[in-house]
Amino acid sequence: MDEIDSQILQSLQKDGRTPFTTIAKQTGVSESTVRARYVGMVKAGIVNTVSIVDPFALGFQAPAIIAINIQAGMIDQVGNEICKFPEVSYQAMVLGTFDMIVEVFCKDMVHLTDFISKELQSIPGVINTQTLMVAKMFKLSYLWSPDYDNNEEN
Repeated sequence: MDEIDSQILQSLQKDGRTPFTTIAKQTGVSESTVRARYVGMVKAGIVNTVSIVDPFALGFQAPAIIAINIQAGMIDQVGNEICKFPEVSYQAMVLGTFDMIVEVFCKDMVHLTDFISKELQSIPGVINTQTLMVAKMFKLSYLWSPDYDNNEEN
């Protein structure tokens, strides 16, 4: 990746529908160069253009981060089961006090309680969970760049 690739990515992260002609003007290269580089980044798995849905706008009012302890040797099995739930928006194996962190968006407290007690805690290998309710979001961003010096919005 070079500076032009980075500029293409930053532009698309701000608005995934930005025309290649606009990006070409911003970067000082031709539209065909932008298109070719974009296609190359897609093929390389660097970028995947998708629509981002705002769960709050759809009425999901019980966001939470759930920390999970998992039985030794079962991380992959548990992780593969958890990722099947539509409530899960982010999931990662972590190092430290917990084994996995899961971000969920649930409609309300009843939905969240049912998800944790009936779905998550019933997965074989889940030892315990700790739920952190999100009270206020200060930042929800998909703007990320491997070149932090040129990333205008952190």
